[in-house]
Amino acid sequence: MTNKLDIQDRSEGDRARSRAYQLEFWSGIVSYAVVLSGVLLWGDLDGVSPWRFLWAVLPVIPALWIVRAVVRHVRRIDDYQRLLLLQGFAGGFAVAMIVSVTLAFLEIAGLRVPGVGWIIYGAGMLGWIITGTVVGRR
Repeated sequence: MTNKLDIQDRSEGDRARSRAYQLEFWSGIVSYAVVLSGVLLWGDLDGVSPWRFLWAVLPVIPALWIVRAVVRHVRRIDDYQRLLLLQGFAGGFAVAMIVSVTLAFLEIAGLRVPGVGWIIYGAGMLGWIITGTVVGRR
């Protein structure tokens, strides 16, 4: 006979919290993509107008919605899920810091890497995803 605690299905509460997060997160992602598309099409970021700086930071506004969604998600989830998420964040942060220090030393040595901020961002996000996947499987 199997114990109900051995079942890996998520509870209705877990599914409701996940749906709320997905709705908030993906609405932020879609908004970000729409604003970013507008900025890339009409922002004239490589021009000379001082307005290009405002256009350049405009995608930050919907990105703040994504931050809000993540913070609200962290507040809603239980302690175990919060621990797993924290471990994923920590892995992503560590990867981003190692990549940033490595690229900083390479820059000191004379190597110029265009888009270094995007490389650090991508490495951190990839580290978060991989760490979250690994700790979630344990």
